[in-house]
Amino acid sequence: MIQNSLTSEMNQYHLGMWYAAYRMIISCCMLLIFIITSVQLASDYQHPQLYLYTLIGYFLMGCLQLIGMKNIPVHITQQLTWIFVVDVAVLSLLTFAANGPNLHLSLLFVITIFAASLLLNSRKALVITLIAVISVIYQHFISSLFALSSLNNIGNSVLLAIMFFVVYGCGLVAVRRFQILETLNFHQSIELDRLQNINRYILEQVEMGYLVLDENCHVVLSNPAACTLLGISPLYAFNIYPLYKLQPDLFDILKFDQLQNGEKFQFESQFSSYLVHIEVQKLIVPHQTLTLLVLQDARRINQQVQQLKLAALGQLSASIAHEIRNPLAAIAQANVLFAGSDAEQQQSLSQMISRQTQRIDKIISDTLSMVRNRETHPTEIQLPTFIPQFIKEDLSDISQKIRCHLQSSDLTVCFDESQLRQVLINLIRNAIRHNAPDQNCIELVIQAEGKNIQIDVRDYGSGVALQDIAYLFQPFFSTEITGTGLGLYLSHSFCEANQAKLSYVEQKQGACFRIECPRVYLN
Repeated sequence: MIQNSLTSEMNQYHLGMWYAAYRMIISCCMLLIFIITSVQLASDYQHPQLYLYTLIGYFLMGCLQLIGMKNIPVHITQQLTWIFVVDVAVLSLLTFAANGPNLHLSLLFVITIFAASLLLNSRKALVITLIAVISVIYQHFISSLFALSSLNNIGNSVLLAIMFFVVYGCGLVAVRRFQILETLNFHQSIELDRLQNINRYILEQVEMGYLVLDENCHVVLSNPAACTLLGISPLYAFNIYPLYKLQPDLFDILKFDQLQNGEKFQFESQFSSYLVHIEVQKLIVPHQTLTLLVLQDARRINQQVQQLKLAALGQLSASIAHEIRNPLAAIAQANVLFAGSDAEQQQSLSQMISRQTQRIDKIISDTLSMVRNRETHPTEIQLPTFIPQFIKEDLSDISQKIRCHLQSSDLTVCFDESQLRQVLINLIRNAIRHNAPDQNCIELVIQAEGKNIQIDVRDYGSGVALQDIAYLFQPFFSTEITGTGLGLYLSHSFCEANQAKLSYVEQKQGACFRIECPRVYLN
């Protein structure tokens, strides 16, 4: 509020200076006009001598008041009050000397009252207005004491007085609007200053360096990180300074006119111990084009890349282990049943162990194939035959928890068989793991929908949170602490490789993952 009050006083002072200069110029012009035209228009003035001396005094008083306001910028309101009092008194004398109000003097009265409404408070402006009204209306009575003239100009004086009050009211409305705009501008400036401070604080905290250059290759803005990477003194962080003085090495290699948006290069300087990675971005702002240089420590970037590679390798290894665990579980169960089985069952279990061993080898091969972007080998799969065999061979330990629904006996798709097995194993085991405790079964629903076949895996658990749906098929995303986040990602990749689509379908209860692939019609 104090700053707002100071701003108002400064505005009042500057406007007052302009008005003081205006009245001095007006008085000088009126004096010159009277001197030049006094011989021809002497009959138009009732008291020409009074008119002349009043203009001379007005000019001298205007000069003194202008000089006083300029050299003594204190008590501005009091100085302005006396200026308007002098104006009203002078204009009243001029009106009296000119035998009543005329257009020119009336216009000067109006300007004075309007200016008083803008520069003074409402009470003082009203006093100035009343003085002007009284002087205009009653001066004819005073003149009648000296000359027995009629009061023919009283009507014009009354109309002029009414106009004074109208101008006074308009001035108050204008002042109110100006105050509202001034307050709004003040609050906006505070908000802008606050945002600038926040932006400056953020720039000071980030580890990446930012260097903004104008069209003359002058540094417009730089944060402390940029100063550190380039070996620039932090004193220039928020000052405009030529780049060739701050960092001559960068200026020498920077072909400023040829920089392209998105261009990247590395930079090393004798002024800095860092190897700097620089990315160029063009900023289009009103009336100019700025260039943003994003600076990073190249060695730290390389370290982060290596860390990400190691993390990805570790998560990929965990995912492979997750995929191998399924056939290992089948082998372990077959091994437990082997000792207490007859010869025929032992032969069947031995064949199962052999198939699961081959499957482990195939999982590793397929994973390497996916990493190397090798092609898949889709074959025609008759789902009514494939699904029961798949459940028996790959999900025998949980087969009693799967409720399978086949819409028709003629449902054929074109899919890589081993990859379809892995996709279904991932989805079904995930569904059982997330199923509600009071539910013993999950549903596997296979049906035709137009030219496609839909394979739905549904559970009755709590479903997927809304904020997690968008990230379901992204690599390394998992809501479980022990999860690798690659199961759904690999399944999604396998489906895309076979021209199929894996999606999540929202349910009233539980979760539903749908595999949708083109239907194959057998001849």
